[in-house]
Amino acid sequence: MDKQVWLSPMEGVSDLGFRNLCINQGADMTFTEMIRADAIVRGNKATLSLIDTHIPLKQGIQLLVSKPAILQKALEKIDFTNITGVDLNFGCPSPDVIGKGKGPALLKRITRMRDLLTILKTHSPVPCGIKIRLGMNYREKENKIYLKVVELANEAKLDWITVHPKTADKTSQDPIDVDALKEIIAVAKIPVIGNGFVCDKKSAQEMFDMGCSGVMVARAAIGNPWIFNEIKGISVTKDFAKAFEEYKKIASLYGTKQKYFNYHNEIFELRKKGDMAYHSPSRIDVY
Repeated sequence: MDKQVWLSPMEGVSDLGFRNLCINQGADMTFTEMIRADAIVRGNKATLSLIDTHIPLKQGIQLLVSKPAILQKALEKIDFTNITGVDLNFGCPSPDVIGKGKGPALLKRITRMRDLLTILKTHSPVPCGIKIRLGMNYREKENKIYLKVVELANEAKLDWITVHPKTADKTSQDPIDVDALKEIIAVAKIPVIGNGFVCDKKSAQEMFDMGCSGVMVARAAIGNPWIFNEIKGISVTKDFAKAFEEYKKIASLYGTKQKYFNYHNEIFELRKKGDMAYHSPSRIDVY
């Protein structure tokens, strides 16, 4: 794995049509929005519909889970046709997620984390990895619990670890901790995917220069699927109307949820009018 450029899971954004559009513009890997593993086990229809992997793409699913038994059952229940990767989320800063002891709240629970990563590697039929933050807060970061998690990922021989180098109590506008990311790269024996403020070729190259094997792009891809080829130094022509038509073809064919369709329609209309700001409205959750 070398200089990969991935699309981040984004709630209300990362549907099949958008993932397909990004793949066609150079994304090496994409992910569904975060999916709750316990709801998969219960057979919740709304949750199962989020696994919209209807055509062959380089696409993974991202799971939120806190119990090893639930993770195993979910992996056994998922139809892995057209799924090329599984990611566990330990980075979502949502108070609802953290309040239930999930996401970054699990990072300090070393025994539980080891069990989850072992189940993941043992039972996933496709390459698998995790996405983490540096801990819940400054104290956890100071205790370097993130390095303990990296060691667990090494031990489990995961295929990647994606790092958003902030603590969960930081906002989307707070800076990333470059020194912590460098520490992680030095300790990791598996590929590290850097995440956070990757918005152009320069910011991606900075992470590659640190030693990241790949970068994960989030808000910067919204309405701008060409960013993947731009990061790779490939010349692009931005035709927003054509891009939305390409999105609409797949979204309509496979019955995307209306919220996705409405959102992308709005964003591409804004882009056509010259609004090139890459950041998205605050309602978008990036995991």
